[in-house]
Amino acid sequence: MDHQHVNETVVREAKKLGADDAISLSAVSDEQMVRFANNSLTVAKRITETGLLVYLTKNKRRVVGASSNPEESSVKGFLQKLFKSLKGLPAEPNYSPLPTKRSRYGPAGGFDGKIAEVENEISEFARESIDAASRAGAARSAGAIEASLASCYLMTSTGIEGHDKRSKILLNIRSFLDHESSGHGLSCSSTLAGFRPGEAGRRAGEDAKKMANPKRPEQGEYGILMSPTVASNLIALVGDFSSAFSVDAGTSYLAGKLGEKVASSVFTLKDHGWIRGGLGGRAFDDEGSPTQSTTIIERGVLKSYLHNLTTSKKFKTKSTGNAGWIEPNPWNLEVSAGDSAFDELVGEMRKGIILTSNWYTRFTNYRTGEFSTVPRDGAYLVEKGEVKGALNGLRVSDTLERIFSSVRSMSESREWIEWWEVHTPTLCPWVLVDGVKVTRAYG
Repeated sequence: MDHQHVNETVVREAKKLGADDAISLSAVSDEQMVRFANNSLTVAKRITETGLLVYLTKNKRRVVGASSNPEESSVKGFLQKLFKSLKGLPAEPNYSPLPTKRSRYGPAGGFDGKIAEVENEISEFARESIDAASRAGAARSAGAIEASLASCYLMTSTGIEGHDKRSKILLNIRSFLDHESSGHGLSCSSTLAGFRPGEAGRRAGEDAKKMANPKRPEQGEYGILMSPTVASNLIALVGDFSSAFSVDAGTSYLAGKLGEKVASSVFTLKDHGWIRGGLGGRAFDDEGSPTQSTTIIERGVLKSYLHNLTTSKKFKTKSTGNAGWIEPNPWNLEVSAGDSAFDELVGEMRKGIILTSNWYTRFTNYRTGEFSTVPRDGAYLVEKGEVKGALNGLRVSDTLERIFSSVRSMSESREWIEWWEVHTPTLCPWVLVDGVKVTRAYG
């Protein structure tokens, strides 16, 4: 696929059709994956995908379309149908034209070509993780490793061009001692040198072993020490709620709170278009605006929403370079580091629970941020600074604002987290929260 030619074709044909503005974003991804179950490799495959996204405007009407066929003859027909569909759409009252300053973006950095060469090693990484879990006490393990390279190419009708590329390798492993005792480990890195499959396996195996003979919790309020895996799940949701689109739609608990305290004074949250070690992002957003670092929450105070051209016009501010095709989205989230070691955080807990993994985070009210989530794998009761035993069958129910307003302290160490419960890569510490509501998940 000649991305330059495809994008030039889209922009040229869009102008011929009479479009006021046009954007062509073509992309290609190459992914290698290995799955394993019961300590054995089960699936190995390699997938290459190409895609084309097109944005067209006419008389303040806007439309977005996607195609998986980049052939020139197909592109022309696709554009004609897309442009024709504009006639039936309403004009956008906050329509903002594309930037007119001609710009050319190159890769922001952070690409590791060695990840393209792991085809023979990826199975060895899986075996390393499985063996580490077994040595730590697990009876069996299952999971997956994904190594991927992605490139995107952007061209607009106003003379903006961009090319960026990303690399990452992700491992998820879940280990079991028996049907009630399990542990979870992961390793995420944008470089091969930062990938730690053995460490992820060791954590999963140790938690599976420590979860032997779990008890069910007493319902009530606890201090909760969230691992980076658990905390990132909730923090990524805060990132989503900081989108001005979500705020404007009335589905964000952060609506109307700029300049107000929405979290603990020890909590700062930033979004980065690019950051060293980050697994997402690029130099330009989907509208051709430059990406940047944006402070969302600073020492507990809500400082900014994430904007594209349309929302920034409506909110009378500037784009933060977070444009997706439909709405602004975070790229890479970063939580400020604390000043505590893990053992010090545990020592602070009088009546608490350590959570290492969770799933099924669901909202009962988006506008107020009310949610519940189900911890699984390693969960441990703490009394007077000492771990007393394993727990299962619990549910955490609270609001995002109360959770982050009750952060007491955080660890100095941080980890990058991305997995199927955390779609926005997040650099996150261990987070200790006071007074969290815990109930039984069943029965």
